[in-house]
Amino acid sequence: MKHFRLHHLLLAASIMNSQLFLTETLAQWSTDPLVNNPICTTADQQQGSWIVSDGSGGAIITWWEYNLTTSDYNIFAQRIDSDGIIRWTNNGVAICINSLHQHNPVITSDGNGGAIIAWQDNRSGNADIYAQRINGDGVVQWDADGVAVCDTISDQTFPQLISDGNGGAIVTWQDLRGGSNYKPYAQRIDANGNGHWTPDGVSLSTNTAETPHLISDGNGGAIITWHQYTGVFPAGNFDIIAQQINANGLLGWGINGLVLCNLTTEQLRPQIVSDGSNGAIIIWEDYRNGPSYSNLYAQKVNSSGVVEWTSNGVLVIPNTLSQIQQKLLSDGNGGAYVTWKYTSGGIANTIYAQRLNSGGIPQWAPDGVSIASAGDSRDPFISTDGGTGAIISWYDYRGSGNGDIFAQKINLSGAIMWTVNGVDVCRNQEGQVFPQSVADDIGGTIISWVDARNSSTNSTDIYAQRVNSDGTLGSATDVNENENSLPQTFTLEQNYPNPFNPTTKISWQSPVTSWQTLKVFDLLGREIVTLVDEERPAGSYEIIFDGKNLQSGIYFYQLTSDNFKKSIKMLLIK
Repeated sequence: MKHFRLHHLLLAASIMNSQLFLTETLAQWSTDPLVNNPICTTADQQQGSWIVSDGSGGAIITWWEYNLTTSDYNIFAQRIDSDGIIRWTNNGVAICINSLHQHNPVITSDGNGGAIIAWQDNRSGNADIYAQRINGDGVVQWDADGVAVCDTISDQTFPQLISDGNGGAIVTWQDLRGGSNYKPYAQRIDANGNGHWTPDGVSLSTNTAETPHLISDGNGGAIITWHQYTGVFPAGNFDIIAQQINANGLLGWGINGLVLCNLTTEQLRPQIVSDGSNGAIIIWEDYRNGPSYSNLYAQKVNSSGVVEWTSNGVLVIPNTLSQIQQKLLSDGNGGAYVTWKYTSGGIANTIYAQRLNSGGIPQWAPDGVSIASAGDSRDPFISTDGGTGAIISWYDYRGSGNGDIFAQKINLSGAIMWTVNGVDVCRNQEGQVFPQSVADDIGGTIISWVDARNSSTNSTDIYAQRVNSDGTLGSATDVNENENSLPQTFTLEQNYPNPFNPTTKISWQSPVTSWQTLKVFDLLGREIVTLVDEERPAGSYEIIFDGKNLQSGIYFYQLTSDNFKKSIKMLLIK
């Protein structure tokens, strides 16, 4: 009997230890801006970090690596889940390790928990475009070292890609075939890596083109923008062009695209974002107001290729200080957020933001809202907070003299939501640069960057950090680390985000085991849905409410349990 009891005690202890270990491993995101989460820390040099959601609140990150021993450049990728746990091979899965140079990778979701990665590849002796698909388990799906998207004679560079909505991707690039000037091309590859359009890509224009960027057209095709040189060098100038290509590879806006701005001054480096209605908003650097500084201008084009704002674009920022490094994000209401860096005057090297509504009218202060002004700030990046707001990340040189990573959240009205000048994401004493970010699906963000904290080995590494919806670091699972930290009272929290479109998170805490009911009502008190109706133990809970089938308006959610009853208002905006 004693032996039987001892055996079960040991078994119980083993189970408890396993449960404790599981609880601890679930909460892996760092809460310390001096520590963060390593993605790749080999003794070689990792450069760039491009990031996309894994579809489950985590992220897939890709980068290129310079091998200090062989002098090769290769492509790798890693997945980190919503709890901060590395899911693939330590220091990343090899995407392409061909002995000749591969660099400049870009990434998009495959819609099934994995990703498609494209890059510039020199295995043939000139620059080509290759791609690879990797599934959610970290297994590459196509040929070893990738499939050729375009490997025709001459150089193809600057690849960009988006999901085609069917497990594949649309890739665009600038191409030197047939001359000494770049022209824009595109190709669609399916979920098996097969090309679906003209071999080596469809020509988007017969004119010179550089820096193409693209978005989905909402119907399996893409809208692509670039700047092109018009006229005879050096008497010509750069203009802004857009082109639509459908799912079958047919051009929608003429053989040379749609002219968005063709003034005799310079217009450069367009960025593009969806308008939410199968059209696009495009913002570029523009020198029409003076050759020594650039303003940001914007144009909206609908799905039929009709421009909807002022001819040659609307002025986004009237300030006479140059605005560069612009990044865009849809605002969910037919307009766009834009963030940029000022480069001169009293606000040189500061990060600002502005929002344009669906009519192209700036919604905030004329010069924008200050995001960061505490140091030499650079390379802002913008991602959604999962609702109607935005999260902006950047690096700057405040304090240490080396680059550090910061982030700020801004809502639809232009109000700063976190600490003035941003929350500390990474403040390690060595340099950190070039952040990229993606939504974590519960109001926060995951940010990756290039990090020099291990520079004693002459290496640069890739690190990442999750920032929660309230600007704190770490993970929502942190509360589970101490099982004695149970709620002391019933609490129903304000939903987040609020306003929302179409999903929002509702959180509550229960100090005792009880029957709990959570319902949603409309403004007239009519019950819309019952989200919870069951007995639950003491603890903290959250649930996602989806209002995709509801009209915009005010709703109430109500928690009832024993002697506790509370209702809170929330606002759905579509």
